[in-house]
Amino acid sequence: MLELNTDQLLALTISFFLPFFRIGAFMMALPLIGSQLVSSRIRILFAFVISIIVTPVIQIPSYDAISPAFILLIAEQLIIGWVLGFIVSVLFQIFSLAGQLAAMKAGLGFAMSNDPANGITVATMGQYYMTMAGLAFLGTGGHLVMIEFLVQSFEYWPIGSGFDSQRYWDVVTLGGWMFEKALLIVLPLAVATLIMNISFGVVAKASAQLNVFALGFPIIMMFSLFFFWVMLGDFLDIYRLLFQEMITWLKDTWGLRVDG
Repeated sequence: MLELNTDQLLALTISFFLPFFRIGAFMMALPLIGSQLVSSRIRILFAFVISIIVTPVIQIPSYDAISPAFILLIAEQLIIGWVLGFIVSVLFQIFSLAGQLAAMKAGLGFAMSNDPANGITVATMGQYYMTMAGLAFLGTGGHLVMIEFLVQSFEYWPIGSGFDSQRYWDVVTLGGWMFEKALLIVLPLAVATLIMNISFGVVAKASAQLNVFALGFPIIMMFSLFFFWVMLGDFLDIYRLLFQEMITWLKDTWGLRVDG
């Protein structure tokens, strides 16, 4: 008959809840799963199941559960889980930012729609790009790669390792990468619309009677919509390239080995 004394039960509880806090925070910050489209109960259930699976294979340091140090340890796991989820959300924000920049260049910035996932109002093209990125993320098995990334975090960022400022600074540097890739995605449209605006300026100078605004706005809008349609053929390749760059960053910066 299996017998557990109080100390063993307390140690078992601690060994489960510490990973649970990190995994739960990761699920709350992860795109799609962490959005308002998924119930909090579903996210907690996912975190609970993953914690049961990974708890036997990770190292849990011994701590006094009734102490201020244990509270700091819980806070550490919550922050680490949120940081890991934020890294994944940067990939999605690239497409959101690219869509909003493209909408402004195409004269579609006035077309706004409600984002049910985040509860905010964004440009329609940004929402469109985010939806396409979400479908590509699920279709290519990105969620499975992120679970592997989360489990490996207990090795390179073990429980009780403290708040390493260098790791947080590495995450801050991802902001530059996000803006760089968003601009690269929208750069062809930006250059094309700039050339068209210059052309309309020359036409307006040559023929002052011509209403350039009435002529140029619909032409630029139609060309931009054509550009979005052409880009659909390369969207999946662009997503895979950016996803692979993120995996490479994790390998080079933090030494992770995940199959991206």
